[in-house]
Amino acid sequence: MKNNQSERKKSSMPLRITRKSFLGVLSLIFQEFMESLFTKFKLKKPKEEEVLSIVRLKAEPNNPNSVLKIIDNYAYKKTFLMNIGEEKGLLLENAINESAANNILELGVYLGYSTIRILKNLNDNSKLTSIESNNRFAEIASENINIAGLSNKHKLIIGKSNEVIPNLSEKYDFIFIDHWKDLYLKDLKTLEENDLIEDKAWIFADNVILFNLEDYLDYVRLSPKYTSKFIPAKREYSKSHPDGVEISIFNNEI
Repeated sequence: MKNNQSERKKSSMPLRITRKSFLGVLSLIFQEFMESLFTKFKLKKPKEEEVLSIVRLKAEPNNPNSVLKIIDNYAYKKTFLMNIGEEKGLLLENAINESAANNILELGVYLGYSTIRILKNLNDNSKLTSIESNNRFAEIASENINIAGLSNKHKLIIGKSNEVIPNLSEKYDFIFIDHWKDLYLKDLKTLEENDLIEDKAWIFADNVILFNLEDYLDYVRLSPKYTSKFIPAKREYSKSHPDGVEISIFNNEI
């Protein structure tokens, strides 16, 4: 990662949106519209409930990969799920292992997919705290994590991140951000202001291109407090739509 201040620059779209990827976005919007329509008129259960039912029925207890595979298969074959997905999920696992993190904070849980990917790579001395604002998603995630056999390393806090973060009392050496996109920068600054980020902590932010998070990218790339790099990838469960993750290392001495 480059840390020369003269090499810092404002962000620009690292990947060009093509006609094919644009059509992929339209397809995603259509899927979400149809899902909400069917759910509203009670023609089917919410997709999150369907996923949990399949995990309950088919997952091998205490096998994290079994749970992940079921969730991935549903997203590939039925409809979109807003998990980090396989490609970026492996990037997250690699970052967890490379950082040798001991105290991780996750912002945004959804079905517990990324939570499971993090937890299955932790050693006995490491732990993960997750924040999720949606009560039902938190319940579903908790059950998925329990079926995967990983609940003993995990603490789940239900609440809005901007209300929970100021009440946290520990410093974190790895922070995974994948919740409401307009809160990425706000919550990162709140973590800084409350002295909750360890020196040399890793900040792993998902969907920075999918949602064009220019404000967040400008901040971590221009601030001398961070050394930052972008890793291109496809959007979860897509072969064409560009996305990527931003990994930033915090320098607490600045």
